[in-house]
Amino acid sequence: MKKVLLLALAIVSLFAVSCNKNNGDIDWDKVTVNGFYVAGPATGSDEIKPECVMVAGVNEAVEGKPVRDGMFEKYIVLEADKEFYLLYNDGGNKSRYGANLAEFVTPEEEAYGDNPASVLKGAMVKGDKAPAMKVSKTGLYHIVLDINKTGDLDAAGGAQILLLDASDFGVRGGMNGWGFTSSDPKPTFSNDGTTFTFKDQELAKNGEFKFSTGNYWKVTLDDAGKVKAEVSLGETGSGLGLANREGRGDNNIVVDKGGKYDITLTFKLAQGGFDKNFTYTVTLTEESKAPETMYMNGAQWGGDSWDWNAETIVELVPVWGAPGYFWCTRWFDASKGFKFCSQKAWNGDFTGDGTKGYTVNDGNCWVAENGFYTVLVNGNENTVEITPAVVCGMGGTVFTGGWDFNDAEQFVAQGDKMVITTSGAGELRIGSKVMPSAPIEGVTGDFGWIDWWKTEFIFYEDGKIAYRGAGGDQARVQIEAGKKITLDFNAGTATVE
Repeated sequence: MKKVLLLALAIVSLFAVSCNKNNGDIDWDKVTVNGFYVAGPATGSDEIKPECVMVAGVNEAVEGKPVRDGMFEKYIVLEADKEFYLLYNDGGNKSRYGANLAEFVTPEEEAYGDNPASVLKGAMVKGDKAPAMKVSKTGLYHIVLDINKTGDLDAAGGAQILLLDASDFGVRGGMNGWGFTSSDPKPTFSNDGTTFTFKDQELAKNGEFKFSTGNYWKVTLDDAGKVKAEVSLGETGSGLGLANREGRGDNNIVVDKGGKYDITLTFKLAQGGFDKNFTYTVTLTEESKAPETMYMNGAQWGGDSWDWNAETIVELVPVWGAPGYFWCTRWFDASKGFKFCSQKAWNGDFTGDGTKGYTVNDGNCWVAENGFYTVLVNGNENTVEITPAVVCGMGGTVFTGGWDFNDAEQFVAQGDKMVITTSGAGELRIGSKVMPSAPIEGVTGDFGWIDWWKTEFIFYEDGKIAYRGAGGDQARVQIEAGKKITLDFNAGTATVE
């Protein structure tokens, strides 16, 4: 009981109203805008500036990403070994805040290994004696604060401040398989202007990317995980920010043409949201020569006349993040030949060399026997690889298995169709295993196959198979347990019963 009483007293003390206009050298008359200011010599100025006011925080831990009352965020350049603190104004009630910051180790399940970043955390202290804070390295920092205004955070994890070292802002997207690419050269940090540069970034037509920092997509503020902040920036429609673009389920930046791009991200301290502090440029420097489409014709697909205008001509699916690469899964009749072209015409058609899973005779491609096959075409080199098809239900909820093809549950062939029965209810995810004979940089994973989500597909109420291709994450579909799914790749349809 005594411990509970002491804890309660500590919480009351933390949030007691404090206003002392004689607190050190703070010019409280300059604190006029409501909200939290980041102030002190570490900001590069001893003045109290409206540009240093934090903005309302967006809570990524809650569906819909709402603004959270009492949560605040700010990107700002801080100088090493110089003090800073927070000043709060609420309708004339003014207070100083600070914290004893300590290094925080990100939980492994939230982290990627490719871009570790420093995170400092501390419990907020309010009042004249609130400790000043420091960082050991000059750089750009993302400050996230929650004063537990709604009272829903526990004492150990509530009223906290977090500083993410955002000095290594980079790009994630089609140029690196949603890995991470750092700025080159490294920027010089200043609140008057800091520019990150990314040259020769290769993107496919309609390729997508975001700016991001740290080795994760979000950082968690409190112990219970009720408050999380986003660490990536995308196009909101009016500038860089967190909101989704109109008509889309994400805020990825999209390029119109395939090719190499020079990209810049510039930070300049300003009052207002992230779109006021960040600007970017995307400049096409070399347009891609990789084909943007690939088709398969043959007696099975275009009839005996191999008619390019036939509705059954196969349009191969772009491999996500690999310009010029295409794939498809189909049931093949071994008695019927086929070949490929980047356009629906006898102009530039090809067969490959016939050595990787198929043969070439009489100028056409042939498989050895009837069955399901997956085709991979490199349209940059006009090479073809064909392997027996492996199609999997992904994840461990709807299907038994996991998120890679080693463990995932496979569809089973029944005649010229493939079937599987769901073991649980949840989100439907399906992938076709595409296994190139040699790794494709940034596309194939550790096991040698193309990452499953880069050859992912799904189907909707209309029963038509929809391929992700080079696009963004597809709208999700829920399915019940005990449902038999039948895929007819040749007709492009799926049924559930």
